[in-house]
Amino acid sequence: AVHSSSLLASSSQFSSPLWQPQHQRQQVSQYHTSTRQDRAAAIMLGFGCLAAVSFAGAQGVKAYNEWKASIPEVDEEAEKQQQAAEQEKAQQQQQAKSEPKKETASGSRENVFKEWFGVGVGSKYYEGGFEDSMTRREAALILGVRESSPASRIKDAHRKLLILNHPDTGGSTYMAGKINEAKELLMKGK
Repeated sequence: AVHSSSLLASSSQFSSPLWQPQHQRQQVSQYHTSTRQDRAAAIMLGFGCLAAVSFAGAQGVKAYNEWKASIPEVDEEAEKQQQAAEQEKAQQQQQAKSEPKKETASGSRENVFKEWFGVGVGSKYYEGGFEDSMTRREAALILGVRESSPASRIKDAHRKLLILNHPDTGGSTYMAGKINEAKELLMKGK
């Protein structure tokens, strides 16, 4: 009888509500995926991220509005002046095309690469078009050396150019003749 009463006492201990003292409460297992504090932290982090994104968006809109306000408006007069300048430039180009070009033997040539592509492009290369009688300057430009270059440099430049432009390998006989003429002119007196 004593043994059964102790079982009854222990079973009553597990079935009692929470407001009863600990020695009288029933022990119940409860399973949770996470504790309440973890969920609260996740919710707070979510609200924090939402606040940060909304703040960044508001600052972006504010910066855009300030940028938009700082752009000066284009005046109608400025537009008219720009259009007039463009028309004048177009007329000048048309006149330049219609006028016949006058070239003299001593006249300077125009750098087409510089005109089309900007400063410095193609300035290394000879613009082409040979004068009636070859000058030392033109000969130096053809060979890519200075007028005062030593004979060894002139011969080396001549050799390289003829290898690249030899008539037997598909090069021009006219160009080969001009290269030879340039070498002879620069070698004269050396």
